[in-house]
Amino acid sequence: MENHPNKLYEYNVWAHQRIFDHLKTLPQEIFHKETKSTFPSVSATMTHIYVTEYLWLHALEGKEMAIAMEAAAKLREKLGELSVDEIEQEFHALNAQFQTFFESTPDLEKKIILNNPYAGVRETSLAEIVFHIVNHSTYHRGNISAMLHQMDESSLMTDYVYFWYRDQLTPQK
Repeated sequence: MENHPNKLYEYNVWAHQRIFDHLKTLPQEIFHKETKSTFPSVSATMTHIYVTEYLWLHALEGKEMAIAMEAAAKLREKLGELSVDEIEQEFHALNAQFQTFFESTPDLEKKIILNNPYAGVRETSLAEIVFHIVNHSTYHRGNISAMLHQMDESSLMTDYVYFWYRDQLTPQK
């Protein structure tokens, strides 16, 4: 039986990599250029995605959310100044940590009590947290697409259907 949370996270890694590969084809200044959007720049958006995934990984591993939030907040400033290549490397390292988590956690339907300082206490499964992580990142990749269009740059599709057919499609330009 297919492990849907793992497959969805695999999609997330694939979609991030498509964004990084595309950003590297654009003028360097695009990454930090200010726009009117949810976040002030593509780099700020990628930083937000990274910090949020980092935070939720710690929650998946059983750490208190308040502590995970503090650790994630410390990363925000450091990451905001990185180049595309540098933040891509940070994502690769984070993806490896997620992979270790998936390999050591066979039951993603396991229920945990999540104490979110902003939203309160609730019972949820590890799988549901993975779904949230991927959904959140997908939303912000859409923001990046809009930002690139705002700057008169091309964007690219990272919809899940393209992940399904990734081996059959010709590269998108």
